[in-house]
Amino acid sequence: MTTIRFPLSAIKRAIHDVCSALDERTPVSWRKHSEDDLWRELVFCILGSRVKFEAVHAAVERMDGMCLLSHPRQNAGFDQYEEDTLIALSGGYPFYRGRANQIRRAAERLYSSRGSILELLDSASDARSARRLLASEVAGLGPKQASLFLRNIGYAKRIAVLDVHVLTYLSLVGLTDTPIKSVTTLGKYQALEESFIDHAYSFGCSPDRFDLAVWVVMKVAKEESKAWG
Repeated sequence: MTTIRFPLSAIKRAIHDVCSALDERTPVSWRKHSEDDLWRELVFCILGSRVKFEAVHAAVERMDGMCLLSHPRQNAGFDQYEEDTLIALSGGYPFYRGRANQIRRAAERLYSSRGSILELLDSASDARSARRLLASEVAGLGPKQASLFLRNIGYAKRIAVLDVHVLTYLSLVGLTDTPIKSVTTLGKYQALEESFIDHAYSFGCSPDRFDLAVWVVMKVAKEESKAWG
């Protein structure tokens, strides 16, 4: 784990500044997203597990360029959809075979049985219920990536994406006993999430924006610390 070469006070000031900037943005309600928008975000989150943001963004752009993120393409034939997705991902994305299959299985599950992502979200009673549904029905989506999806579409504010950057921050502020890189069980995830949410409110920020601000600041802090050697 990279040693952060910045004092905690400086990191907290930077997080506060990013939170303030995010507060000026008006979030879009998840119900106003089109099905294509929701599918694109879901694909992004499937591809994002253990892969750098830049590689994921490039892969999604290649899929978009091949019109693989539009609803008619998903339903045109799942075997062909997987084959075309494999071609799009093979242009520089790691794990491209496995993730192409996960995306195909997600499309088949969502659009053969439920009909849409919107229907799945409508069937959930709250954010945790939606996360459990997503994690159980969408191949390649664990609690972290399901939380990322729900946060990014504006589904819930009381939710946290406990990726490695946020977990490093939790360690820095003493919310974990020892540094950890990932959370392996839903029970542990929810316990850490509650601690993070309480910390966010004590910071004066909503959890969804605080989470994103921590991710931005810690990512930059790690990159700069690594550059310094």
